[in-house]
Amino acid sequence: MTVRNLESRLMKLEAVRQRPDEILLVWRRPDGDVLEAIQGVRFSPGDRVVCAEWFEDSPLPAPRWYRNDLRLEMPVNEYEQLNRTIARVAEQSKPARNDSVFNQFPNLTQARMNEMTDSELIHAVLGVQT
Repeated sequence: MTVRNLESRLMKLEAVRQRPDEILLVWRRPDGDVLEAIQGVRFSPGDRVVCAEWFEDSPLPAPRWYRNDLRLEMPVNEYEQLNRTIARVAEQSKPARNDSVFNQFPNLTQARMNEMTDSELIHAVLGVQT
């Protein structure tokens, strides 16, 4: 097998492994360490990972992949916690986040935000660098 053939096969395998239409939701306590929350969670470089805060006293839900509309797939109490996290970020004039862990906030126009799916918007706000 030549190097060129091997590179081609690897690129095809990586394309199959990627999850362009999915996000992995990982929970943490309010103001908890993101790196600690995602430690031990399995994902690949380039996967869309979101780390949201869990405000209830109950145990943190397990990390889970979501493919479609989160409102339909996610349990109601988890969706409420996710919305609460987003609202908390929106309330802060300069969000207190560790920029070495979270993705940078994108500069989006209203037109672009209208085109984005809920998952894309959530990842834009709470996405973790992978």
